[in-house]
Amino acid sequence: MDKMLDGFEPHIAEDPAPIRRWRTESAPINPSNINSQPFVGRIGGNQLHAVSQSDPEYEKLQETHPDAVQSPKWKGILSLRPFKDVHLWRNACLEGVGLCCWVFIAGLVSHGTASLSTVTSLGPILPVGIAAVVQFLIVTLFIFNLGPVTGAHLSPLITFATFLAKLTSLPRMTLYITFQCIGGVVGAFILRAALGGEPAALIFSPGCYVDATEVPASQVFALETMGSLVVLFLAFGLGLDPRNQGSFGAPLGPFLVGISAAIALFAGGIARPGYLGLSCNPARCLGLMAASHRFTYHWVHWVGDLTACVVHAFIYYAVPPFCNQRIQD
Repeated sequence: MDKMLDGFEPHIAEDPAPIRRWRTESAPINPSNINSQPFVGRIGGNQLHAVSQSDPEYEKLQETHPDAVQSPKWKGILSLRPFKDVHLWRNACLEGVGLCCWVFIAGLVSHGTASLSTVTSLGPILPVGIAAVVQFLIVTLFIFNLGPVTGAHLSPLITFATFLAKLTSLPRMTLYITFQCIGGVVGAFILRAALGGEPAALIFSPGCYVDATEVPASQVFALETMGSLVVLFLAFGLGLDPRNQGSFGAPLGPFLVGISAAIALFAGGIARPGYLGLSCNPARCLGLMAASHRFTYHWVHWVGDLTACVVHAFIYYAVPPFCNQRIQD
């Protein structure tokens, strides 16, 4: 037996070879490979994601991409040349997709909470309060999501106001508002189909419902205009003013703009019976009202918001963010 064991060496198990990975360290991303264009009208960017006057390409961009530079001139803002930019059309499509998703998700919440106004003693306060919370979450998340790409306007109110402040070019304003309206209509009709196809399912939508028998047009106009002005005043100060960038930082801007939109919706919704909150987004209401076959006072959503934009433009130019910025430019 000893002879048989001579020369036999017991096999000792070795540690398995380490697993080879393709890459052990993450490679840095070259900023030039990121598809993000400068845009002075970006919500939450505080006008810092734009080309400054010290950049050697500043004068050239004034002509080709006027809203990509700080303190642009009206000559460039009104130029039709950006209509040729395919990237602008893509961004406008994303604005429509974003609003389509917004209308669909917010519509589901509104439909699910509509009955709460009659089953509790709080009346419309509970469903409007839930809608305001959802408004805050949606606005904040969409600004974080679309801000670096399109500027995250998602509303003709913001787009037209930034145009009057020379933060958005005329072609961008035209395309954004057009696709925002298309997205709102598409999202509302998809929502109606998902809820069974009955137009009545979308009538009681916070921000887009007014009972004409209880609230006259003059009061609706006053509520919508002043509410939109408040939203613009806060959105520009918190998300578009470079002077606030050092106060709380750009990452906090989307949260503050979302809170502003939520407060406006909730305050309008509990103000009086027959009025379920401020719209501050005519494209959203256009879609919901088209799908519900009810356009009561819809003109107020447009006229009131545009009036607020004009009033806010005078406030903006009274104390512009840059020392060398002049309204006549």
